[in-house]
Amino acid sequence: MKRLNCILLAVALMVGGSAVGQINIPGGSIKPPVPPAKQRQKPKKQARPKKAAQAKVKYYDVTFTSNAYDGDLYIDGDYVGDANTSQALKAGSHTVKVVTDYYNDYSTTVNVSSNKSVDLSLTEKTDAESQYQLGFNYYAGRSGFPWNQTLATEHFLNAANQGHADAQSWLGYCYFKGNGVTKNYTEAVKWSKKAAEKGDLWAMSALGYCYYYGLGVTKDYNEAAKWLKKVAEQGNATAQKNLGICYENGHGVTQSYAEAVNWYRKAAEQGDADAQKNLGDCYYNGNGVTQSYTEAVNWYRKATEQGDARALCKLGVCYYYGNGVTQSYTEAVNWYRKAAEQGYAFAQCWLGYCYSNGNGVTQSYTEAVNWYRKAAEQGDAAAQRNMGVCYEMGNGVNKDKQEAVKWYRKAAEQGNSKAKDDLKRLGY
Repeated sequence: MKRLNCILLAVALMVGGSAVGQINIPGGSIKPPVPPAKQRQKPKKQARPKKAAQAKVKYYDVTFTSNAYDGDLYIDGDYVGDANTSQALKAGSHTVKVVTDYYNDYSTTVNVSSNKSVDLSLTEKTDAESQYQLGFNYYAGRSGFPWNQTLATEHFLNAANQGHADAQSWLGYCYFKGNGVTKNYTEAVKWSKKAAEKGDLWAMSALGYCYYYGLGVTKDYNEAAKWLKKVAEQGNATAQKNLGICYENGHGVTQSYAEAVNWYRKAAEQGDADAQKNLGDCYYNGNGVTQSYTEAVNWYRKATEQGDARALCKLGVCYYYGNGVTQSYTEAVNWYRKAAEQGYAFAQCWLGYCYSNGNGVTQSYTEAVNWYRKAAEQGDAAAQRNMGVCYEMGNGVNKDKQEAVKWYRKAAEQGNSKAKDDLKRLGY
């Protein structure tokens, strides 16, 4: 029993350590520019005679359909409503006209002698702005247009090929996300670079992300940091946090905790939860700032208010050891559980440790194994090793040497030195 507690305590201490997060996917508080919907002043509808009121005059139902979803329909010079509508028309000849922003106006004569349907197909304006606006109307299902991302990307491409920066940005975004097209990072980079060179913030952020992880381009931390810095300097919180990660790791820039703290703080003060957690880690470990558990707790709390699982877990660590707060296993378990229930493996491992030792909860190896297994199945090396310990000693599960070896091996393959020692001890 004493051996198990010592093993688990060592694991728990390792789990509580600080780890630098990954940079975020572009987005957050920045997205490709959204064009404003045009609000054309519509004329007042003209009252049209009802069929019942004109009994001696024949009227027929005429249904008008048009590809101009935002078009205005005029009949005999009177505005009658949207281009897609039904009207009761007197027998005879009528002049029909559709007026819209992104299509060429269309006029025709309709001869009415029975109920009928009339197709008013307009030709699209081919200029870049009209094609871009059409694309976004389809993308968002806006201005009466049906939601159709495939058509949206076709229009974005038409505008992008004419050099329209916003269309290039949106086309890059669609390729990045796989919206309306097959996801293709190479195409995403191609179009994002064109927009980025014209100053588009989302495109710059996307390029930084793609260069950081080598998506569609050869991984290049220098290029990643270059583009992230351009966006960060314009005040974007996500880019500021990502640039902080670059400085903390020395990726594409000279490693500097002080610079990391500088950028984390800028993002954290704008409410970025990841940056708040990362800034808390810097205070917890004294990286780039004077070490202060109190300040660490302050920033962890801000991030927990947004539900950040890593911050929830780190606040649990602070309560477990009494760092910056009054020591309380009960409070530690409370915060671990919040993070564990979000599926955060570190917190699940910590919660398992608390159940193993009865810290803040009623001691239960069965519950410990439950939480260790959840973390171990996500690949958490510490939890995998703990599963090995439980199977070797029969704590919460039937004693099973082969199962113990299986879990020790999984942990050892990830470099867990304790698990390697366990395998040697067991002759493997």
